[in-house]
Amino acid sequence: MIKTALIEGLVWSGLWMFFVYVIMKCFPWEMLHDYPEDVRKASKLSEPDSRQKRNAKIFSGIGSIIIFGALILFGLTYFRNGKAEFSMIFCFLFIIAMSWNVIDLLVMDWLLVCTLRPAWLIIPGTENCSSYEDFGHHFKGFLIGCLYTTIMALVFAGIDYAILHYLIWT
Repeated sequence: MIKTALIEGLVWSGLWMFFVYVIMKCFPWEMLHDYPEDVRKASKLSEPDSRQKRNAKIFSGIGSIIIFGALILFGLTYFRNGKAEFSMIFCFLFIIAMSWNVIDLLVMDWLLVCTLRPAWLIIPGTENCSSYEDFGHHFKGFLIGCLYTTIMALVFAGIDYAILHYLIWT
């Protein structure tokens, strides 16, 4: 179970990384709230127009359906052939979701943002902000992500358990 959950965690992380990349390239104002205060203050992003806002909402909606739909499908696919306790489904989905939280910290935040700083991650006007090197800011986000990951795994394990119990295992 753990090996499968880790592999699916890598797949799920890939979906998330693609989602974040597209947002940063096309809709960077949507991620500005995740940056430290000095970056938010120095940002020279122009206010998005109504068309840009609409496109961001459409992309975020479709992306969310794909990402969270995949999480539901991972659980349904793995447990479809035999009954499992809720706790097993929760552990499986927790490993998948926590894989993303760890990859987000190590790859997206510490490697890309803090160390390599590719141009597509730098908000215009913030090129000289020192907080891009703030590993602690991202670690705090990781700890907050641990709480959200746990809640998300509980919610989606409940969804999977209900679908499995009432529609698939019957």
